[in-house]
Amino acid sequence: MRGHIIILLCIFSINLWAEDQVILLGGKQGWNMLESLVGVEVETKGQLTSALTLSSRKPITVYPDLWLTFDEAGSDRFADTMGNYTVSSGASVLRSNDSQSRLGSGAALFTGIPISPSTKIQESGISIKPEKGALFAAGSRIDDFSLDFWLYPANLEKGEQILTWSSGRKTMAGESIFQRIRCQVATNTLEWIFSDFFTSVDDRNRITLYLKGISNIQPKTWSHHQIRYDARQGLLEYLVNGGLEAVVYTTNTQRAGGEIYTPKIGTGGLFVLGERYSGLIDNFRILSIYLEAGPDLKYALEGGYFVTKPLDMIFTDSLVLKVMGDIRSPKEGAVPPQVQLFIRTSNNPYQWGPDDTSWIPIELGKALGPQIKGRYVQLRGQLYPSSTGESAPRLSSLTVVYQEDAPPSPPSQVQAIARDGGVELMWKPSPDRDLAGYVVYYGTAPGNYFGTDALMGPSPLDVGLRTSILIDGLQNGRVYYFSIAAYDKASPAHIGALSREVAARPLRMER
Repeated sequence: MRGHIIILLCIFSINLWAEDQVILLGGKQGWNMLESLVGVEVETKGQLTSALTLSSRKPITVYPDLWLTFDEAGSDRFADTMGNYTVSSGASVLRSNDSQSRLGSGAALFTGIPISPSTKIQESGISIKPEKGALFAAGSRIDDFSLDFWLYPANLEKGEQILTWSSGRKTMAGESIFQRIRCQVATNTLEWIFSDFFTSVDDRNRITLYLKGISNIQPKTWSHHQIRYDARQGLLEYLVNGGLEAVVYTTNTQRAGGEIYTPKIGTGGLFVLGERYSGLIDNFRILSIYLEAGPDLKYALEGGYFVTKPLDMIFTDSLVLKVMGDIRSPKEGAVPPQVQLFIRTSNNPYQWGPDDTSWIPIELGKALGPQIKGRYVQLRGQLYPSSTGESAPRLSSLTVVYQEDAPPSPPSQVQAIARDGGVELMWKPSPDRDLAGYVVYYGTAPGNYFGTDALMGPSPLDVGLRTSILIDGLQNGRVYYFSIAAYDKASPAHIGALSREVAARPLRMER
């Protein structure tokens, strides 16, 4: 009696070369796959896509008495970070966007235009009122102090008022006096006037002091301005961009060695910032020390970094081919801004510890070696500013290009031939170069491969690289269903899709 032959064709699939796959970060995808940011922030600058760049926000190294960063969402939310002063913005004061700010994400934008002829002066600027315990609170006797800010004038017109402070008090002799500090635009520079701010120890005598810069200030250019006072010497200084512009002694002779007059604060004191001024002001501070350090660089020279989350490439031992990116760096400074990228891969991301040293430096767009493989890939980027600290790189997107270590395609032209007490299977091999063997699934119902009758063992059966096999030990008269999958050399192996199902009924044969 001849054997019964059942032949079913399966889908023919060739996968000699895996297609390149990509993981996109940034751009329209956003940066939601970041694990950490240190000294780096995500900015939009009003564009449709976001980018990574260095943060110009400064950590607190010296605690100010007043600190206005102007990073809040709107001018109506401007506030003293230290909580010592009440801040109120006039209706004509706006908040700039991050592209216009000097430090952080915003600056105060002053139009110099009163809302109406009846508008009070401070209503077109920012009013700053000291609370109890503030350095400029009523009755305070100030020793050392510093005041600084960044200025970006639109036109720098003579007479513009940058800052005023006024207060009234009675002297020990009962005389009422009006105290005032005023910073205003002179010819291409700023001048400071301190009226009855410094008084003698016995409070009988007061002085008016003038300080005027000698360097020309350029419109539409950021410059740093600082007033600082050393009470031990009676030394009052004005600095621009860290350079000394004017010096005066708060003594009865206004020279070194005389009787030192010191500040004494009256009641009702109020600062008004930008009351008659057009332009930007950023990072306004008052400190209770003689600040020796110069202005901060916009970006810290050590830069900052970001780390992505582990990015899943689906299959173990997937091969990273290259990493591409869109980086814009201004050509500024002896050494321009830079971005250095690092990569690491693993089949198990939990093996990476906080002190892991497996990061490998890579170049954007350059082909990577065969050792850069795994199921998970992680990127680390170090951003550096220019050598001047004035400009930063902008990373708009990253693209990881990789090849999945996908499982082999199933074998084709599978045949099932019924035998006495068994079924003989034959097939054409899978064409994959990474092929390591085949597994045979069998059972007694279509699609249910939980058979246990075969002498080789329960389903599935690992048959190695053979392309034919006799599955014996089966029950005659019972229909069995079979499907075959290929697996590769990965560890653990990737088992591919099942071939088309074939079936046969073993029958007792004439011998």
